[in-house]
Amino acid sequence: MVSHVMQGELSKDFFEGCRATLLDKNRNPNWEPSKLELIDDARVDCYFCKVKHEEWEDLKLPNRSQFELPPYAIAKL
Repeated sequence: MVSHVMQGELSKDFFEGCRATLLDKNRNPNWEPSKLELIDDARVDCYFCKVKHEEWEDLKLPNRSQFELPPYAIAKL
């Protein structure tokens, strides 16, 4: 989700919120769309899809079982 937000291809709202809060300091962002009710499920689903970029590589996390740690420590990984 964060990758989609930071790319700004699906929506510029993150940058608009930063502008309104940090630059203009008026806390009056111009969201697109202007109301939450206007956002459809398909648009939300896009944030949960894989990033489609030729140089993009999925994050590979190590398998928990390869660590020689006690079970209570592994559960916190």
